[in-house]
Amino acid sequence: MNTRVRPYRLVALIALWALSSAAVSATVLRLHPPDNQQLNFSSLSAIVEEETGIRLEPDPSNVNGDDPIESLLDGSAQLAIVENTRAFQPGLRSVLPLYQSVVHLAARQGLSLGDLRASGSQPKMHIVHNSHTARLVLDLLFERASDLPESYELWRPGDPGDPDLLLYVGPINPGNTSWFPEGFTLVPLSRFDPAGAEFYIEGISFLVPQLSSTRIPALTYSLPGNEVGIDALAVDMLLVAHKSTDPSAIYQLTRVLLEQKPRFAAVEPALFRWMSGDFSAVDFTFPLHRGARNYLERDEPGFLERYAESLNFLVYLIVLLFTGAVTFGRWRARRRKDRIDGFYLRVLELRRSAGFDDPSRLLSELEKIEDEAFEGLIAERLAADDSFRIFTELAEGLRRELKDQIASANTSEAARRAAVQLQQEK
Repeated sequence: MNTRVRPYRLVALIALWALSSAAVSATVLRLHPPDNQQLNFSSLSAIVEEETGIRLEPDPSNVNGDDPIESLLDGSAQLAIVENTRAFQPGLRSVLPLYQSVVHLAARQGLSLGDLRASGSQPKMHIVHNSHTARLVLDLLFERASDLPESYELWRPGDPGDPDLLLYVGPINPGNTSWFPEGFTLVPLSRFDPAGAEFYIEGISFLVPQLSSTRIPALTYSLPGNEVGIDALAVDMLLVAHKSTDPSAIYQLTRVLLEQKPRFAAVEPALFRWMSGDFSAVDFTFPLHRGARNYLERDEPGFLERYAESLNFLVYLIVLLFTGAVTFGRWRARRRKDRIDGFYLRVLELRRSAGFDDPSRLLSELEKIEDEAFEGLIAERLAADDSFRIFTELAEGLRRELKDQIASANTSEAARRAAVQLQQEK
């Protein structure tokens, strides 16, 4: 009995070992999420793991406030969500844009820029979560706006007093207003640069291609200032990976994000409802990861399919040229042969006259024909083939025949002269 049970136990142990090995070898990717946007990390990770077997884990360095780019470069994270305005770093690649963040500008109620300018004070600026895009827009605003002083002072939580202006970069989310302090009001960027209002709506992309104009619709937030629509700027939030991250894992991650978009949008409607695979990576700070490109181009026609018509035309053209070359070669060969045939006829005509005309004159004519034929051979109007060889043999035979006639005639003439001389002597 025991001997029969042992094989089944062995099979069960092997199966258990295989399952445990697969569980241990499951792909784990550490993600550094943006610290200014509250992601439902556990729910999003559960969808990804269910569909792909890839487990997303939060990057521990995020708790310490480390920069997401640095986390990717030092290897503590394989994925990060960063603003598209970040400077290019070698070794980093884009996966896809997840959603858009919008630059929210808020001013302290009762703020008088004229009083600040008169007192020579610098306005205190609070950039929530130290957003790189906010700092870029802030520098651009102070560079252009005539109503603002020439410089500003960065204000951080814990500093004395209150900030004068606040910039928050995040998705339009009425459910997340923890960044908005009491006593402030939302204002458009053109509030401090009336003459450049059109610039922030249409011209910004010429100066900063990663930024685009957008609008916070009226009454989106239950906040002062949003009783009317607010012109604003938007930036793509990119899912970025290190280029050494497994392309197959990035392929699967890209696939699940796009194909399971409704599930992600149900968990985070303010973020993922706008996610789409229909985007252009031309203005991305980082080039596309190979795994993401493989997925996005999965249905693209191959080289042969893409250039089938061009290849067909090229093959047709090659066949046409080859046929033309063969036809031209045959025509040229026939033309050469026709010229040799002309020499044949001339030599044969001399041969017919060999018994009736002066052989010396005929020999001279033959030499002229041979000289003309050899000149044609040198000029490549004739081919040194069997036809030419036959011509030379025919000419050589006629030459011997004519020389024999000349020699015979000379012998006869010598005998005649000898006979005449002998008779004269008698």
